[in-house]
Amino acid sequence: MDGDPVLLGHLVRNLVGNAVRHNRQGGRVEVRTRPSGLEVVNTGPRVPPEDVPYLFEPFRRLQERRLGPGEGAGLGLSIVDSIARAHGADVTAAANPEGGLTVRVRFVPDHRHARPEPSARADSPGRVGGR
Repeated sequence: MDGDPVLLGHLVRNLVGNAVRHNRQGGRVEVRTRPSGLEVVNTGPRVPPEDVPYLFEPFRRLQERRLGPGEGAGLGLSIVDSIARAHGADVTAAANPEGGLTVRVRFVPDHRHARPEPSARADSPGRVGGR
């Protein structure tokens, strides 16, 4: 896949960092790569399925801030979503039944020709974080 290596590096760091930061003690993070994209799964706290789309909004967090060291500002998944969209990719997330999230980034082959306009993409079915 062609893309900006710096931005794609930020996408991966934000996605994996978010999975680690919002995991439980003794939990696990799995990262799977495929030719079509990336999947990150963690075993964090339970996420109500109806709250998952809101996690992609800037400054949105599942829990209130505690102002602890290393605590994020609620931008990680919105940054992932923005970088993915800039590369013609789709981001989806699902709450895991036992807790945590599964986030998938799927790159469309040759997105320069298949990439919809931003206004059309925001209303796409199954799209997480659309505005």
